[in-house]
Amino acid sequence: MKLPEGWKEVELGKIFDFQKKSKIKAGQGSKKGKYKFFTSSDKQTKFINEYNQDGEFLIFATGGHAGIHYCNEKFATSTDCFIVNVDDKVLIKYVYYYLFGRISLLEEGFKGAGLKHISKGYIQDIKLFYPEDKETQKAIVSILEKAEKSKEWRKKADDLTKEFLKSLHVEMFEKKNITEVKLSEVTDIIMGQSPPGDSYNEGNEGTPFFQGKSEFTEKYPLVKKWTTKPTKMAKPNSVLMSVRAPVGSVNLCNIDCCIGRGLASILPKDKITLEFLYSTLQAMEDKIANMGSGSTFKAITSSQLRNLKIPLPPISLQNKFASIVKEVEAMKEQQKHSKNHIDKLFNALMQKAFKGELKI
Repeated sequence: MKLPEGWKEVELGKIFDFQKKSKIKAGQGSKKGKYKFFTSSDKQTKFINEYNQDGEFLIFATGGHAGIHYCNEKFATSTDCFIVNVDDKVLIKYVYYYLFGRISLLEEGFKGAGLKHISKGYIQDIKLFYPEDKETQKAIVSILEKAEKSKEWRKKADDLTKEFLKSLHVEMFEKKNITEVKLSEVTDIIMGQSPPGDSYNEGNEGTPFFQGKSEFTEKYPLVKKWTTKPTKMAKPNSVLMSVRAPVGSVNLCNIDCCIGRGLASILPKDKITLEFLYSTLQAMEDKIANMGSGSTFKAITSSQLRNLKIPLPPISLQNKFASIVKEVEAMKEQQKHSKNHIDKLFNALMQKAFKGELKI
């Protein structure tokens, strides 16, 4: 690649200063805490009440799959993270956007037979293109920050939509004297069981197979594996629930499929509609997650799921709620198109920025 005038190429190892790794385990983080807690994930979702870094750094996820974060405050990381400071001739946030836009470069560095990891040496060998002029770096960062802000606003709108349905569910059913029943009284529940290890394939042979939450799209499961020896089956027009970490997440099921131990299939009977069941379990996600137990990973049992109490309003009220949900889902679909448009613009901006093609 021919560099624009005034730009340089450097290996990250020449400008990176790797900090001492943390000894905090990922399981010590929680949903609440004083400080951000970064783990080996591409998303920062955990918090903790102690910190091990204070200042402006890059954080690399090192186990599983690629992830990079920027932080300029007190924070903590788990053992599966690299913490990096950057030579002052290049803005840290410039490096962050550069690598965020080339996340595939990091992904290619994950090696290993079991849980894959990326090495310090691999990261050090990655080449960075940057303008020597600090003001140009600042201008590029400013443009990308504004573009990223629009992505954050879009996400907040999506989160508000989800919270609206939860609040509506509380107002219509949980705050009123609605009869509660055990989940097993109004649904058929099937706990998953993984097929034999030699039965899996990725070539459309046999029955679609789902193991856990990672195989879900926004709403429906995305088929990645098939099995020739199916065990426990889920049916269309049912709800699939994650019963192992992350506990409580739900998706609609629209096909006949085999489910592994990470999932349960919940099929509504005649007293409850699919839409109401799905929205009710969505609204109760946090409560169900708190039911999980276990030292290695959280899980809920068949007994806990069958005895879960849910409201059972008359079908007419369920249908009224379903009609509102339908309108909200249509709005969410519009938001999804908007998000895709913003993502494309952001990615196009990053590509131009790091080729020196932005007019600054």
